[in-house]
Amino acid sequence: MNRAFKIIAAILSVAGVAAVLTVYILITYDVYVNGNPAYRYDYIFFIVIWLAADLLSPFFHELGHALFGLFSGMRAKISMKSLLPKYRASSVEIIPKRENAIKARLVFTLAGGLFVNLVFIVLGVLALSVPAIPACISGVACGNIFLFFMNVVPAEYATGKTDMLVLCELSGNSPEAQVALAVLKVQAHVLNGKPIERIDREVLFSLPQIREDDPSFISLCELRGEYLEAVGDAEGAKAQFARFEELKREYLD
Repeated sequence: MNRAFKIIAAILSVAGVAAVLTVYILITYDVYVNGNPAYRYDYIFFIVIWLAADLLSPFFHELGHALFGLFSGMRAKISMKSLLPKYRASSVEIIPKRENAIKARLVFTLAGGLFVNLVFIVLGVLALSVPAIPACISGVACGNIFLFFMNVVPAEYATGKTDMLVLCELSGNSPEAQVALAVLKVQAHVLNGKPIERIDREVLFSLPQIREDDPSFISLCELRGEYLEAVGDAEGAKAQFARFEELKREYLD
């Protein structure tokens, strides 16, 4: 199923870019044939805008998460490994500032990335339909279509889960979602200055088993270590911290 969703995302991305390009060429072709000097460099501007939008779309996607998180009481930190298209894995670290309604606020935060990409796509479409907007601005749509469709399907890539997959896990209360929400709850507890040892042990240790490469599980190992250290279980804490460092090196660094 994961492969099928990836194929669907690829088809939709290609179809979306092709549609924008087709409309753009149909709109501007007569202008170039007639030699209108006002549009002499429009093609060049279109390509430059497309490339710039493609290069920056991951940053704006994560910025959307960060802004939506800010409005919903979540602290967000953007991580960009590189702006080069081949290596442009990006992510945003989310920590809730409050312990209440974490699930609802997380859903709102996750929607931010798709919303920002959609705004740029709509701007590009408007550039093709509103004469007052230069047609070359439609390049922003081409630069955001891929990232939008890649995240709007519930799939998992080498760089991680898509926004829609995480949303589906939350709506279905999957084991991954249960672990993620537990981690966020404890992080909010600590962020508000409360001792971690006052957390109910069951919150950290009575959770379903999930894959060890899941970021939530890696964070869980660290929190378990901090909890065990706080309650005086030095051996247990040492084992959890060692597990955390091992998983961090293998999957996150």
